[in-house]
Amino acid sequence: MHGHAASRSVYSCGVSRPVDADSAATFDRILGAALEVLAETTPRTSVSVRKVAERAGVSLGTLQYYFENKERLLEACLDGYYQSLAELTQRVLAELASAPVPVGEATIRRTMGEFFTFVRQHRALLELRLATNAMRGELAPERQSEFMGTVIREAASVLEPHVEIDHQEMRLTIQLVATSIIRMALLSPGERIALTGSDDEGAIQEFVERAACRLIRPKDPAT
Repeated sequence: MHGHAASRSVYSCGVSRPVDADSAATFDRILGAALEVLAETTPRTSVSVRKVAERAGVSLGTLQYYFENKERLLEACLDGYYQSLAELTQRVLAELASAPVPVGEATIRRTMGEFFTFVRQHRALLELRLATNAMRGELAPERQSEFMGTVIREAASVLEPHVEIDHQEMRLTIQLVATSIIRMALLSPGERIALTGSDDEGAIQEFVERAACRLIRPKDPAT
């Protein structure tokens, strides 16, 4: 693989984890409580910092010592998601980098299906990501260089031998496909019924896989 960028990076929101054992334990307890409260709360951004402190068994002042405001706390909640995303991306790119060239549509569809399932498994955190992006007007600046730069550039380099589009277009296409997978995987039952007349999540996933292939344009292994 071209450098394994995903494995080199530190997926962190910029909140330094304490090195002292007691401080680190408190940090982790607060973060664990925040993730629990987040899973119970809709809309996701309405998480109560006071409720998180109570759930963690700490004072509001102690919570604010580790996370100066709710925005930093919510961004820290996403660190685990980004680490899991990095691991999935690293594995998928390693498999593509070592596969025969080109891999063809079936492999690309299988890869898209993995990412669709990943989004469904992390629904609460993805809903938080979308909500905070909308409030801020952009992806958190500390995430942009890695996830809209390094990772996408590496993915484009690995995919380039397998597809019919060039590196620059591939980078933009990856971003478009990623955004589309997230939104389509997070459709509510009502939205699925409004769109298709059926609450068939499998049909949505199959459509996303086919649509991604039309955008990515994988080469035919037989040619």
